[in-house]
Amino acid sequence: MKRIIKISLVLICFLMLVGCSKKDDGKKVFQIGFTTAPVENDPYYIFAKTFSDIVKEKTNGNIVIDIKGSGQLGQEGEMFTGMQIGTTDMAIMTNAYISGYIPQAGLFDLPFIFKDGKEAAKVLSGKLGDEILKGYEDYGIEGLAYGEGGFRHLVTLKNEVKKPEDFHGLKIRCMETDTYIATYQELGTNAVPMAWSETITGLQQGTIDGLDIPVSVIYTNGFADIAKYLNMTGHFYSPLILCVSKNIYDKLDSEEQKILKEAAIEAGEATRKNNASLEPSMLDEMEEKGMTIVRDVDKEAFQKAFRDFYDKRAEGIGKEYLDELRKELNF
Repeated sequence: MKRIIKISLVLICFLMLVGCSKKDDGKKVFQIGFTTAPVENDPYYIFAKTFSDIVKEKTNGNIVIDIKGSGQLGQEGEMFTGMQIGTTDMAIMTNAYISGYIPQAGLFDLPFIFKDGKEAAKVLSGKLGDEILKGYEDYGIEGLAYGEGGFRHLVTLKNEVKKPEDFHGLKIRCMETDTYIATYQELGTNAVPMAWSETITGLQQGTIDGLDIPVSVIYTNGFADIAKYLNMTGHFYSPLILCVSKNIYDKLDSEEQKILKEAAIEAGEATRKNNASLEPSMLDEMEEKGMTIVRDVDKEAFQKAFRDFYDKRAEGIGKEYLDELRKELNF
């Protein structure tokens, strides 16, 4: 009797496995990775989830995009290399990181180049943005579309920052990218490399005077209870890029490629809309908690102060890209 039961259980498991394989038969399943947590209102997650949903709908479920957040597919460097060699299917990448591999992408890391999200979106979705995305192909990656992480504004413990000279002497926690560090050096600021996990403590203890992060991160991490000022400098804009390995992309038919491209563009727009819709209420709430929102930042003064800086960075990025950007933005 026990033997019969065991055989029956094995048969049931086998039939279940067969059923699962039939269910997936004919479907193309691709994993998409990103480093942040897959939570509501996280722009990386919104980008990936919206993309996944649209692809599923447009292919009648024949292409499945499996979302892997929280670094499940590795950190950004690992995912980038993985896409190049074909061990990673897709990823949502941060522009500031990817520009370490693709020099022309560094154009969008330059400080104080965009007045607002609409201006950034216009450039990224236009000829210049497409031209830079096309350059990803030389690195074995297909750049499908841009999304938005948001503008990085300056949170400070006790200093109001409105003009270039207000940065002088401040100790600011900084992402370890060449352009970001060079920007703070140009402003006479002490760039302090610091792990994210140490940042709040560093601010509370006065090890740093401030840091740059998007409004959504400032809000969700409770910086209104720690720092006095949120200076709306918007000195760095953070595009996100939805990428796919060319090992994957080139094996798809033209209709499938078109669907992925259109879905990525639509998903990128969803990240911008989400940021734009949430930011005003987040700012209001933080202001109610006593945080001073410094809105009258002199963006024009910053752009003027950085004219020579842009020329210096052009050598690494490509002067033709900077010239084209200047024409589009009139600076």
